[in-house]
Amino acid sequence: MNVADLKKYGLKPVARVHIEGKDLKITIVDLEAAKHKECVYAFLMGDGYFRIGSSKEPLRSRLRDYERDISHALKEEKSPAPPEEAEKWRKALPPGSSGDIYARQGTEVTTPIGTFRVYMDEESLLIGKLFAEEPQDHILNRNKHR
Repeated sequence: MNVADLKKYGLKPVARVHIEGKDLKITIVDLEAAKHKECVYAFLMGDGYFRIGSSKEPLRSRLRDYERDISHALKEEKSPAPPEEAEKWRKALPPGSSGDIYARQGTEVTTPIGTFRVYMDEESLLIGKLFAEEPQDHILNRNKHR
């Protein structure tokens, strides 16, 4: 999976990410996209490291959660992110490097039961593609399913 694939799937660059000391730092570059709810996003970092996710809440909130949780893990503090995930983040973002975060609103569909966004299904499909195409040690998702 690469930038061309992400753009083909309709994702646009919305933020930059890097590690500063032992803190994950995210800088939002598209303020409107940061307001998206029910969206899908992808981190693309140096040497082909990836993380795919989705957010029911505004994307800005989800990205703040990453900053907090991964920073705690990098400092070996209590965090939902386990130590092995912190190590992958260190490898994905070595000193002086950065990555990009791409996102888009989930696709809206209409069914007999109503209209809604299928962002979680899109996330699952992107994670499946990622695990099928990329080296497993370059994927920061902890499993093949949401």
